[in-house]
Amino acid sequence: MKNLEHDIQSACIRWFRYQYSEHLIYAVPNGSWRNKITAARLKEEGVLAGVPDVFIPVARNGYNGLYIEFKAEKNRLTQSQMIIIDKLMQEGYVCAVCYSFETFKDVVNNYLKYDR
Repeated sequence: MKNLEHDIQSACIRWFRYQYSEHLIYAVPNGSWRNKITAARLKEEGVLAGVPDVFIPVARNGYNGLYIEFKAEKNRLTQSQMIIIDKLMQEGYVCAVCYSFETFKDVVNNYLKYDR
């Protein structure tokens, strides 16, 4: 993950854990360079390219949870990310791509404002 994406994601996680401490949020560690042995082990354990960066396992308004993919500047979704996001949406999850802290806050606040 580029430093800017890291900075955005870290700030978003800190804000969420402060603002919504009653809910879980966790990162999916798919990114970053790994040596071949570690990469092979993680793949055997189920790491899947294209899974969004963060998951909020809170059901709202008929949806099962919220996945967030962080991008910075001109970065775009990869083909594997588009495929996974499409499958997640077909299974009843909301998926969003956030390029900024403000966008993340808006997405999360809008998603969580609905009652079950």
